[in-house]
Amino acid sequence: MSTGGDVESADNSRRSTTAEMWGKFKSLGGPRHIIDGAAPAVGFLIGYATANAKIGVLIALAVACAIAGFRLVRGDSARVVLTAVAVVVVFSLFVGITGEGRGFYLPDLLICAVGTVAFGASLLVGRPLSHWACTRIGLEPAESAARPTRIMLHRKVTFAWFVFWALHLVVMVPLYIADKVVVLGTVALVFGKPALVVMLAGTWLWVRRSLTSEELEGVK
Repeated sequence: MSTGGDVESADNSRRSTTAEMWGKFKSLGGPRHIIDGAAPAVGFLIGYATANAKIGVLIALAVACAIAGFRLVRGDSARVVLTAVAVVVVFSLFVGITGEGRGFYLPDLLICAVGTVAFGASLLVGRPLSHWACTRIGLEPAESAARPTRIMLHRKVTFAWFVFWALHLVVMVPLYIADKVVVLGTVALVFGKPALVVMLAGTWLWVRRSLTSEELEGVK
């Protein structure tokens, strides 16, 4: 039977996990990415729904440039800001290439397809992709990463990423095929940068909490 102390301890642990997750989400620029990623996409949807795909593209580019100017004035990295604008430009180019409004979301689908194949294939060959990525970026020490327990953990982490990307395809591909541009765009707003930043923060927390105190010292 659980005691009051056990319940309180579990509540504190959940609050601690939530606070740590939110802290990492903010450190990754989560709130900013939601705004910067969503605003041009919303502009495209408004233009597409009220006029046509061309107007949608013009509004998306205008919004992206306005946000870029604001970020640069605030002193944000020019490289990061210009990359964000370039992403919107690439998405917009696909509208011209395909001649359809739904082409704006084709890069999203291609990215999801690559992610699904990459993470899925790495599981099949026994080399989970998250294992390589985490050691590469220094999230965990390379000297302890080869332990069987770490490989087991990263099979789970990599599978979670495989499901993450595959779920995008399962939901978005039928909408793309059916040419449901407004619904597709609405789904993409949720499944885009916000979901990706949350997934990154969750992965960071998952891997970090699996390390011993000595290993944590090694990655600080």
